[in-house]
Amino acid sequence: MKQSLRNYYFFIIIISLFTNSTFPWGDEGHSLIGRMSTQYFPKAMKEFTTYKDYLNEHSKDPDSRKKDDKSEGMKHFIDIDFYKEFQNGKMVFSKDSLLKSYTEKDINKNGILPWATLETYNKLTKAFKDKNKDKVLLYITDLSHYVGDGHQPMHSLTNYDGQLSGQKGLHFRYEITMVDANIKELETSFKYKEVEYVANPLNFIFAYITNTNILSSIVFDADTYAFNLCKQRTGDEYYRLLWFRTSYITKLEINDAAYDLACLIYSAWKDAGKPSFKKIK
Repeated sequence: MKQSLRNYYFFIIIISLFTNSTFPWGDEGHSLIGRMSTQYFPKAMKEFTTYKDYLNEHSKDPDSRKKDDKSEGMKHFIDIDFYKEFQNGKMVFSKDSLLKSYTEKDINKNGILPWATLETYNKLTKAFKDKNKDKVLLYITDLSHYVGDGHQPMHSLTNYDGQLSGQKGLHFRYEITMVDANIKELETSFKYKEVEYVANPLNFIFAYITNTNILSSIVFDADTYAFNLCKQRTGDEYYRLLWFRTSYITKLEINDAAYDLACLIYSAWKDAGKPSFKKIK
């Protein structure tokens, strides 16, 4: 069993070396967020739970587009601590306003996740209004992915891979190897509550990204803790300890991602006039 795990870790490392893209939450994590979000839909959207299977299968699609669409990668993260406004607790939400202090190149380099999420939300709202099923399915899965990314601690900071703190590779260790190994426990951790209407989507998006950024320090501390005990950053014991120190926030972020996604889908549907599921063709 241990040998097979070592072979698995080696395979994963080799794959990651030959790709430039990251895998936020991995396919398993994104699928989990997508399908579980439908459980939060209110009674008025009961028929929309049929999107569960589609979200489960396609929430990972934006990652696949990175290979052919060079503009896709920047939509999956924001190094929010790059901005002095964020460091001072006064983050500017408007991209146009940020352009008065930073170049387009700077903003793109540090990721455009919140604005990509808002754009997708607006497109989903229009698709609901137009009752265009194909576009609803496209934008609902894109929104699922971007919301998931916004709840992944390593997608909200400059030291996204531990490369600045002597912990290189932490991004992959945390979001893929550790999460995939504990996906069944994550699936049983959901706590349901009623969705809320989001009146200001951009503020809502920045709020959860800010919370995610704050939680990132726990992941870094957990990696250091596991390494100090194991003297290596691989193996069963390292990942057991990493999960031991991060399971609470990981469950919290996965739960919040599914819930916040449901709130945004519900709000887009409501803004579109609450079209009947049967009329979306």
